[in-house]
Amino acid sequence: ADIVRLPMPQKQRLDLHELLQNMAKLMEFNARSREITLEWALHPQPIWLDADRQQLEQVLVNVLKNAFESIGRGGKVIFKTSPSQLEIIDSGAGISADVAAQLFTPFFSTKKNGQGIGLTLVREILHNHGFSASLQTEEVGKTVFRVGFWG
Repeated sequence: ADIVRLPMPQKQRLDLHELLQNMAKLMEFNARSREITLEWALHPQPIWLDADRQQLEQVLVNVLKNAFESIGRGGKVIFKTSPSQLEIIDSGAGISADVAAQLFTPFFSTKKNGQGIGLTLVREILHNHGFSASLQTEEVGKTVFRVGFWG
């Protein structure tokens, strides 16, 4: 929070699935130009959150940009929801254990021109909402960004 001054969330009731679908439309051109397919594994019922729409949109943009960069060209991103969590799964290159331990550290970046604040911002936004966040490669071709809605 000292690095990135964020306003406290202005929470409103929102449908997570609608938010995801709107963000996918926004990122669709970028995905298509990289030959990345977007897949859906959504819970059958709407998932309602009390959250700041703009801040969650910022989280999703950062996470999707990172996923697309990790994939490069020709892969997929899966949006998977349950009442307690959101998973964004990508088929990119993956994250080593050494890098994974530092991902949410301010100013740490694996990108040549990276500033190292994207995931710090993401974690801070989610923390201010009372949500948890993790990012790890679970197996080759399966890196999961996971948001727990209830802490």
